[in-house]
Amino acid sequence: MGGCMKAYLSLAKGNLMVFTVYRLGFFFTLAGNLLYIVLIYFLWGNIFRGNPSLNGMTFNQVFVSLALANSMFILFKAYVDWAMSREIIDGGIVMRLIKPIDYQFMVMFLSLGTVLANFIFTTIPTILMLVIVFHADIPLGINLIFVPFAILMAFMLSFTIDYMVGLTAFYTESIWGLSTTKEVIVTFLSGALVPLAFFPAGAQRVLEWLPFRAIYSIPLTILTNADLGVLDYLGMLGIQLCWVVVLVGASRLWYRKALKVLTVNGG
Repeated sequence: MGGCMKAYLSLAKGNLMVFTVYRLGFFFTLAGNLLYIVLIYFLWGNIFRGNPSLNGMTFNQVFVSLALANSMFILFKAYVDWAMSREIIDGGIVMRLIKPIDYQFMVMFLSLGTVLANFIFTTIPTILMLVIVFHADIPLGINLIFVPFAILMAFMLSFTIDYMVGLTAFYTESIWGLSTTKEVIVTFLSGALVPLAFFPAGAQRVLEWLPFRAIYSIPLTILTNADLGVLDYLGMLGIQLCWVVVLVGASRLWYRKALKVLTVNGG
């Protein structure tokens, strides 16, 4: 078990080192993210003009939530589904499958290396920009104890959804349309584009039964609220954990089924 974990960690470290070589790409990603933050600052500033709060949220909560939601979107963006599709098309998937390690864990740790690189070159500068330039108030309290666990499970959910889309390539090879649709659905229904508090009450009740809010809305709610009780934070983490168990279990079953229909170009 220790040897396997060392192999997985080596994959994450190797992918991290690869991405640190191409730092110019992170510069453009960071610049785009900062431009988005400026846009939502003025947009929501005008929406909140003369109103201390809307739908139970202050301007600071909305601004910080949306700014960090976009940063989390970039943080989790490892292009897992695209990489899986590409390897099926060029036949590289064969070399992955013959290795004596779990395929899903291998893909996840490769993704983790990308996430770590995104964290260093995009997330940290973005948080510093929010605090220093925009004077955003990020609540500090007992909530910070739960934030790392919430982000970790959000990563697991985001990865698993991407991985399941990637498994579709075992059937179709190309997943361009499905992947694009997935991005739109996840970002919109998770509260990454518009806080869920601004959705109609009926839509909010429906979204409570879907996993998307556990990716962005829940961790950002924990991060922007320092005055909730411990049971409130544990309840939100419990929702995330339940969806992790459900989706990971579903992905394991789907992998076994998809493997039976895999066709690799060139034999």
